[in-house]
Amino acid sequence: MSFSAVIPTWNEEEWLPGLLSNLQRFPQIVEIIVADNWSIDQTRVIARSYGARVVSGGYPAVARNKGTEYAASDFILFIDADAAVTGSVLRSAAEAFSDDQNIAVHFPLTPIGGSVFSRICYVFMDAYIRVLSVFGVVQGAGTFLAVRKSSFRAVGGFDEAIGPGEDADFLRRLSRQGKVRYDRSGQVGTSIRRFRIENPFIFALKTCGWALLRLLKMHFWVGEYSWKPYPKGLGNSERSLYVDFISMQEARDA
Repeated sequence: MSFSAVIPTWNEEEWLPGLLSNLQRFPQIVEIIVADNWSIDQTRVIARSYGARVVSGGYPAVARNKGTEYAASDFILFIDADAAVTGSVLRSAAEAFSDDQNIAVHFPLTPIGGSVFSRICYVFMDAYIRVLSVFGVVQGAGTFLAVRKSSFRAVGGFDEAIGPGEDADFLRRLSRQGKVRYDRSGQVGTSIRRFRIENPFIFALKTCGWALLRLLKMHFWVGEYSWKPYPKGLGNSERSLYVDFISMQEARDA
């Protein structure tokens, strides 16, 4: 089982090297496609230096759709530049597709170096996804999401008219085609950088509002939404936290 990794980017020069060097360790990843939203930093140069294919992207929905157009594998791995993943998670994702009924798989997210508040938010997200699944409702985030390309095409990919919550909308539509598995056997690390550049409480409220709107199948959003530039040096300062997270997770899996 092999994956084409699709990474949406915009000015990710400080996070991208860590992700790409990590992904290169895994034989399940046969190609890496960086769908870039015209970064003004060294994102494209760095991506090419790691052997990734760089294509023009846009906001996350557009970037993921564009990246998939160039993917050679029958299985797509959407992963954000600030994500940290282990080999056991990738193996679990590959194993999930041995069951033909599974058309997508995603995992719980864990904040790396997060505050108590941010960790509570991610615990709430996990509980929210699990409770909804009891009622047959699929929700989740696109930070790390593996999908059959045929199923992706069957639902028309991500809805590019939706701003925030396009991933929740995509998973909801995808679940009509087959089983979307929420695999809690592993965790995917993610940065809390949005909590750092916005008021964390307001950001959490906006995120909950967007999730509720997508749950109700509404496409509009409330509150400010944009990709914002991150402070210089933030990604580099988190590099050691990512290494520690991956090392700790792999030690547990050993």
